[in-house]
Amino acid sequence: MIINYNGTENFTIKSKNKTVKIGQEISLGDLKITTPGEYESGGVQVEMIDGIIEVLSEKMSIAWIKKGKFLKDEEIERINGISILLIGVGGGNFTETKIAIDVINQIEPSIVIPMYEQNLDSFLKEEGVSGPGQDQLKITFNELPQEERKVVILNPST
Repeated sequence: MIINYNGTENFTIKSKNKTVKIGQEISLGDLKITTPGEYESGGVQVEMIDGIIEVLSEKMSIAWIKKGKFLKDEEIERINGISILLIGVGGGNFTETKIAIDVINQIEPSIVIPMYEQNLDSFLKEEGVSGPGQDQLKITFNELPQEERKVVILNPST
């Protein structure tokens, strides 16, 4: 699986069989998704409920949350087992940093990929992350971190 960050809230997720786009527009292959629900094509599932988009592919679960809030127990149960969390950070149109950290701790993903406009520094400081970003994340189920969560900074592609 390959994950690219296209800037602001937009991501492209390429699996072996399908390409999923998440953000201002949501699509699964050629299918445009405009309403909440469950969708499946080519072995890839997309579920959109209450501002959370979940993609299931290649034995991994990816959740997208632009403007997070402290999750209720039933919400945590519904998205239990998230492998990769794409979460807005830095405030403004995205989650405030402190709330983003709380949501990340509730979900406990293996990998966190922040989406951001400008205020990424406070999140990186809280998470103890530094260094340059990377252009994309190539990952398989067997490569997911087992012990500690990993924060991956993706550079926006143009």
